[in-house]
Amino acid sequence: MNLMVGYDGGEEGRAALSLAKEYALLTRSDVYVVTSMRGGTSERQSAISKADQGLSLAKTILERSGVPCRTQLLVRNLSPGEDLVRFAEENQIDHIFLGIRKKSRAQKTIMGSTSRYVILESPCPVHTIKFDVNRIRTTDLLKDRRVLVVDDEPDIRSTIEDLLHMCLIDTASSFEEANRYLQGFHYDIAILDIMGVRGYDILQITRKRDIPSLMLTAHALSPENLKKSIQKGADSYIPKEEMSDLETHVADVLKSRIQGGKGYGAWLHTLKAIFDKSFGKDWKDTDREFWKSIEETGGGHPDPKRNKPD
Repeated sequence: MNLMVGYDGGEEGRAALSLAKEYALLTRSDVYVVTSMRGGTSERQSAISKADQGLSLAKTILERSGVPCRTQLLVRNLSPGEDLVRFAEENQIDHIFLGIRKKSRAQKTIMGSTSRYVILESPCPVHTIKFDVNRIRTTDLLKDRRVLVVDDEPDIRSTIEDLLHMCLIDTASSFEEANRYLQGFHYDIAILDIMGVRGYDILQITRKRDIPSLMLTAHALSPENLKKSIQKGADSYIPKEEMSDLETHVADVLKSRIQGGKGYGAWLHTLKAIFDKSFGKDWKDTDREFWKSIEETGGGHPDPKRNKPD
């Protein structure tokens, strides 16, 4: 049996890919992962490169699970709906999987609906799945995420692999090894130690590549490093004693990014008791202006004019 996933690299496409993977494992099917782009002068090289990266990740996800996979980037000046239907007809596809998201009436009027077109015109059954970041289970949100873990302690790397068993994890024990991974792959999130691996230098790379990053530390647990992590663009800063709840912390970072923000309010509030215990209840008093800026922005980015990075 041949299955096809309409894949755009977004969260809806990921949901469809995950569902198709489970179905393929049950039915011993092959999967085609297809991305449609109109092509011509309207497409930028950066967009094409991003589409290629998305297809490469999709292929990795399926093949690591033992599912035979072929990917196809379609650039033939057709709408996504037309492209997917034609590809299904040309390749004898038996079942199509599509992710959908809620659109306003105006958006549907202006842009149409790819899923509606495929459902009406498809030569085979179509299965749609809706992605809702506010309702998705944590394990489903994390499933098949590509994660880079950088820590010089083998037992920490091993523990994180066990805790995030639903993810695709690469581990590095040094800055140099992490940098090689980052030059070759894009990750959904990076989990970085600070001491021993030049964690802030790695953070600088992940920030440039727009990879969410969570700082996980024991020896660098201090108000100064918490502030520095925020200033340098980390999405979260977690003591290693909180590692048992790492699944939740990683999911919180991903949800924040998916929703278009990078706020610190939620996890700072969640970990307040631990920070108070570790640093003392008056730990913010030594840098009141900085923490006031954090509070004024609702836990978002501090005002760079008030506090420059160290």
